[in-house]
Amino acid sequence: MKVANRLRGLQQSALGAMTVRCQELGALNLAQGLSLVPPPASLLAEGARDFKDIGHSYSQPEGLAVFREAVSDKVNRRTGLGIDPATQVLATVGATGALMATLTALLNAGDGVILFEPFFSYYLSSLKMLNLSPEPVRLVGPDFAITEESLRAAVTGRTRAMIICSPNNPSGHRLTAAELEIVSAVADEHDLLVITDEVYEEIYFGPAPHLAAATVGTLKERTVTLGSLGKSFSIPGWRLGYAHGPEPLIRSIRIAADALVVCAPAPLQELGARALSLGEDYYRDLRAMYDRKRRTLAEGFAAAGLSPNEPEGSYYLFVDCSPMGVTTGVEAAEILLENSLVGTVPGEVFYVAAPDRPYVRACFSLPDEVIAEAVSRLVKGV
Repeated sequence: MKVANRLRGLQQSALGAMTVRCQELGALNLAQGLSLVPPPASLLAEGARDFKDIGHSYSQPEGLAVFREAVSDKVNRRTGLGIDPATQVLATVGATGALMATLTALLNAGDGVILFEPFFSYYLSSLKMLNLSPEPVRLVGPDFAITEESLRAAVTGRTRAMIICSPNNPSGHRLTAAELEIVSAVADEHDLLVITDEVYEEIYFGPAPHLAAATVGTLKERTVTLGSLGKSFSIPGWRLGYAHGPEPLIRSIRIAADALVVCAPAPLQELGARALSLGEDYYRDLRAMYDRKRRTLAEGFAAAGLSPNEPEGSYYLFVDCSPMGVTTGVEAAEILLENSLVGTVPGEVFYVAAPDRPYVRACFSLPDEVIAEAVSRLVKGV
C-alpha cells in the first residue's frame, strides 16, 4: 500500500536513530536531549500523593484554567506582557505539538518559513509534513548571531513566517535585544508571523535573565511563543507545553490543536500548574547544576583535542571536530561512537544543507557519573 506524499524525504529522527545505535553498542547516549536529571522532588511527591484524586478525563481544548493561569502568572511576572489566561494561552502536547498546531493554523502549503541555521531538527520535518518551504539563513559560529544583511537576503515573495529559538538548540546562543530588533523590523516590513521557541528559557549561564522575544520592538503583536515544562522541570516524557500570543492567533491555533490531538493530558496539566509555581531558588539551583555539567563536559571535549563552543544557554555543546581530521559531522559522530562509545548527533541534522564545519551536538542533561564516564572515554578514545 502506498503512503502519503507528505512523507517523502522524511525518515526516523536522527536523534532517535542514534539512541537506538547507542543501545545496540552499549554506548553512552549524549545524542538525544533525554533530560535524565531528577525532576523536582516536591513535584514527584505531590504527584504520588494526589494523582488518584485529580481529574482523569479530557480538559477543554485550550487546557485547564488552573494550568493556563499558572502559565500566564509566570509569563507576566517575568516579562510584563500582561497575557490573558482565558484567551491568550493554550496548553499543548509539548512544544512540538504547539509548533505543529501553529503552523497548521496560520500558514498555507507553499508558504516560506525562515529557519536560522543551526536549528532544532524537528522544525524542518514539521515544515515538510505541511508542505511549507524552508528558507534557511546560515548563522556563522562561534557566536551564531543574526545579522540584518543575512536575514533580509533570505526574505522572498512567498515568505510568511520565521522561527527563532533562544536559548538556541543546538548552538546555545541567546538572542540579544539588538538581534531581536532586527527580527522585529524585518517582520514588520514584510508582515511576517514570528514563532519563538523558548523552551530553554530557564537554562542560561551568566547574570542577564532570559529575554522574551515578544517584549522587543513590535513583536508582541505578531509573535507566538512556544514553551515547555519538559526542559525546566526535567519531565520531557510528560509532553506538556504551551503557546501564548495575541488572542486572534491563539484562537486559531486552538482549533488546529483540537483537531490534531483534542487536548494536552489533563492530569499532568494539574501537576504542571504546581511546577510552574516553584520559587526562584529552584531555577537558580537548576542553572548552577547545568553550568557545572556544561563545564565538565566542555573540558572533556577540549582535553580530547576537540573544539567545544561555550553555550550561553540550553543543555547542549556544539563541538567543532575539525581537529579529528574529518570534514563532516557524520564522520565525526561515527568515529566518536565506534572509538569512544559516546553517542552524539551530527551537525548536518541542524542544517538544510551541509554546514561548513564538522559539528556534533552533545547533551549534558545527564547524571554527573555519566558525564564523567563520557569524559574518560573521550580522552582515551579520540
